[in-house]
Amino acid sequence: MKKIGLYIALVAGMFSATSCEKFLDVNDDKDQPFTTTPDSLLPAVIGRLALSQFKAGETAAYFTQHVTTQSAWSKYKTRWDYVDANRIAEWRYHYHDVSVNALHVIEASSEERLSEFGYDGKKADNYKAVAALAYATSTLMTTDLFGDIAYTEAFKGLPYAKYDKQQDIYNYILNGYVYEDGAYKGDHDGLGIAKAIEYCNAALANKDGNVKMTLNQDAVYGGDMQKWKAYAYALKARTLLHLTPNVNKNYKAIIEAAELALDNGFVDAAFDYGLFTGNDWTINPWGPKRADPGAWETTNNTLDVSAPSQFMLTRALHYDAETNVSIDPRLSKFMTARYSVETEEVDADGNKISKDVYLGIRPGVGKIGSVEVEQYPDLYNSYMTKDDGKLPFLTREELYLILAEAEFEVDKNKAFDYYILAIEAHMNKMGVDAAEVTAYKNSSVVPSKTELTIGDIMMQKYLVTYLQPEAWTDMRRYGYNNTKIYVGLQRPNKEALADYFQKDESWIQRLPYDTQTEEIYNKPQLVEMGAYQNPEWLKKKMFWAK
Repeated sequence: MKKIGLYIALVAGMFSATSCEKFLDVNDDKDQPFTTTPDSLLPAVIGRLALSQFKAGETAAYFTQHVTTQSAWSKYKTRWDYVDANRIAEWRYHYHDVSVNALHVIEASSEERLSEFGYDGKKADNYKAVAALAYATSTLMTTDLFGDIAYTEAFKGLPYAKYDKQQDIYNYILNGYVYEDGAYKGDHDGLGIAKAIEYCNAALANKDGNVKMTLNQDAVYGGDMQKWKAYAYALKARTLLHLTPNVNKNYKAIIEAAELALDNGFVDAAFDYGLFTGNDWTINPWGPKRADPGAWETTNNTLDVSAPSQFMLTRALHYDAETNVSIDPRLSKFMTARYSVETEEVDADGNKISKDVYLGIRPGVGKIGSVEVEQYPDLYNSYMTKDDGKLPFLTREELYLILAEAEFEVDKNKAFDYYILAIEAHMNKMGVDAAEVTAYKNSSVVPSKTELTIGDIMMQKYLVTYLQPEAWTDMRRYGYNNTKIYVGLQRPNKEALADYFQKDESWIQRLPYDTQTEEIYNKPQLVEMGAYQNPEWLKKKMFWAK
């Protein structure tokens, strides 16, 4: 693949555009001018959005049991012990890096600013569109991790920014509207998915009159606004889906948005690390190099000391530990077995056949004492965990399953068709042979059209959102249901959990607010909400999970 020099702009942009010296960019000083062009700002916004997607997924992957630690006593990943957590990176990425600079991109894209930068006669609706969608993506991810967050008073220079209700945050993400006591108060800084679609349309109508955007600025779609427009509709469908089945049953709106995404030519929205050469900023943080971009809030992946959970192996991938056989051909694509056993079976030449062995761990139990660390599967170099791989924001197979879930309540025949399309798309992406795809679809794991259940759909979505934060949102939407949806899912071993999770059968529902910003600068807000150093807050369900 052709390598490009984007990383130079990306790294430079990250250090010039972010405000690491500040504790809280919610208090960004609007009186301080900046003279940066939108094309130099955007690479940092998209790059940091990818890093924040990684961190949110890295945290969620241990809650969803895509993976688990080989230790039974990992403080956050196994014990869910966040009472005295020191810095919550997901909060900081949103406020310090992605959102504040997305706003700067929009501000720098005004015709007045463009003229100052020497872009006379040019427009930058394309930059406004991508910045607004980055903001919406980051906001959705952040509110789904924490709940109520600062929005209408964020970046206003206020010493104590109030938190907006999560229900209102969803309105802002979808429409960009500001509400107060249920009344419309106007648009908010040109943000929201609806506004982003307007920007996309304007950019497409004025294609030759826009400030140039290529892979050097946009490592997702290379400035293709038709693809960004399709992503906007897909993001809308995902956002609306979160409100079901608990807040509303508005499945037709989800279907309409998802179909518009497909009609506009949706392809995976993913940050492509294969485009770059350079330093740690340009390496997939999920990869075996465990890239550390050097920011003090960054954490490395811990796949080298992790293993697949037993739920992932036996329930999701249908691996039989007695026969060492999996019905699902994706098993060897998700991970690589590191040892095998000789069986009594023989091949055509009479030689005994060896079979790969995959070992899993129940969270909170830890590895078996007699098993060496190296005997657990290697979790690197899958389609998600290569150094030069792509880090997805939203994929085609997820979009198919959004449609499958929504259509299940409207037209079960269509739901089944999208369910099959998702399986095919995911397996093709992972490099599964066509014959194995067919065999899987004809196996006992895949139901007939009349037998399809919502559990079948969600278990496929569990696989296609591997290591992504969306999987945790799904689990919480369905209340960690382990009898009809995620059949066989177990909480981590009770004795390993933090004391406040041992006393009942609750599951973790949210992350605490960042201790190094919110507890210092916005403590009254946390106290009022009951979130200040309160372990019970971690058990409080999101409004869409009721």
